[in-house]
Amino acid sequence: MTPTDSEDEIDFDHLNQYVSGDAELTAEVFSLFKNQVDMLGHSLVIDAADESWEAVTHSLRGTALAVGATKLAALCEKAEGLVGDGNRPGGREVALQNIEFRISRTMAEIQRWEYRQTLNKMRGN
Repeated sequence: MTPTDSEDEIDFDHLNQYVSGDAELTAEVFSLFKNQVDMLGHSLVIDAADESWEAVTHSLRGTALAVGATKLAALCEKAEGLVGDGNRPGGREVALQNIEFRISRTMAEIQRWEYRQTLNKMRGN
């Protein structure tokens, strides 16, 4: 897959608007994303108070948008609405499952990108 394939989790065109193709800056952005997801992921629990659920899903959406993970961001945006009257039975469970799935796919794409960077360095590119 290339960074523009529709199955990719990260929109590299979007990301490159901010990093201009700079591999070191991209790596730093990905590192920040991974740290944020790790920290926030532990706080995303289905029985959280509405304020906490909304804050965590909103923060996850922001960090996803920062790296161009638009599919993950869209799921987080939907999940933000699962508070108050919008918190229908089973909604958070499904949202959490979908978010965790997209996070794992996004992390896998980051790992593929990091692997390609390592290969390029080894080849002297």
